[in-house]
Amino acid sequence: ELSKPLFGSDPKQAAAQQAVLHTCLDRAMRLLHPLMPFVTEELWQRLARSEGDPDSIVIAKYPEVEAGLVDEAAEKEIKAMLEAVGVVRSMRDSYGIKPSQRPAVYIRCRTADMLAVMQGQADNIQTLCKAGEVKVLGADGEVEFGCGMRPVGDAMEAHVMLKGMVDLDAEIAKLEKGVAGKTAEVKKIKDQMGAASWDKVPDNVKEQTTAKLESTQVEVAALEKALETFQQLKASQ
Repeated sequence: ELSKPLFGSDPKQAAAQQAVLHTCLDRAMRLLHPLMPFVTEELWQRLARSEGDPDSIVIAKYPEVEAGLVDEAAEKEIKAMLEAVGVVRSMRDSYGIKPSQRPAVYIRCRTADMLAVMQGQADNIQTLCKAGEVKVLGADGEVEFGCGMRPVGDAMEAHVMLKGMVDLDAEIAKLEKGVAGKTAEVKKIKDQMGAASWDKVPDNVKEQTTAKLESTQVEVAALEKALETFQQLKASQ
């Protein structure tokens, strides 16, 4: 999906992308061949061949790990981007936004590192979410009035423009339920930390629990802010 826009742009970029896709398909077929011999042979024969390639995938060299191609930083960036995309797509589905509609999307990042990552992934988010404009904001960035919001873990928030597109009463009910659930979770954690047995809890568990409390409190605040926005939207009708 991410490669599609490149095929309609610069011919050199298109050719490079085509070569990457060919390599990925070739290696994927070789990896799968021991498990799916007949299907992979058929598909592999349909790939463009280069001079010196074997006549059959049966005798083609099995792929080996190439350490120089491993890029853990890139993998983390793509994983973060896909998490944001998953939330935005889920919002589109739950709000009933049509495929032909291109709502604006705002990604608010809570750390400078995540901000830098998402700024480099804005075009990919736009492509995969079928969005209109995609704006990546810092923790204090302003989101246009009329957006729905869902947390993306504790590192980001996804805001999608919903004004004029959704059932406000249904969304308010969802957010009220979300606030109630997260608030109950905060209370449960606080009760756990306030129990007499808390002093006996290992330090590493205390750190994890404290981090969980802080993360959940951030989510509650974000949900409450989104609820207030929708209540204001309804009042303005």
